[in-house]
Amino acid sequence: MRWRARFLRAASFSLVIAVLSIVWLVLLPAYARQPKMRQHLQWLDEKGIDPSAMYYTELEIMDEILAKQRRAELRLVPHES
Repeated sequence: MRWRARFLRAASFSLVIAVLSIVWLVLLPAYARQPKMRQHLQWLDEKGIDPSAMYYTELEIMDEILAKQRRAELRLVPHES
């Protein structure tokens, strides 16, 4: 019985690693190749913004980014009649 528990634990760990690998190596690169994401990444690059540090630094451009996000959110909210 002990070997079975060890086998199940190893199999579970292997499955988790496989799923994470698929997400990291297949799904995320595919998402980054989508036109809208590529355009966003290019915009960040043009502004000199490091996406990995975007939420951890005070960026001058953040006001513009937040205003753009608010405008997009307002367009998604249905107006009440």
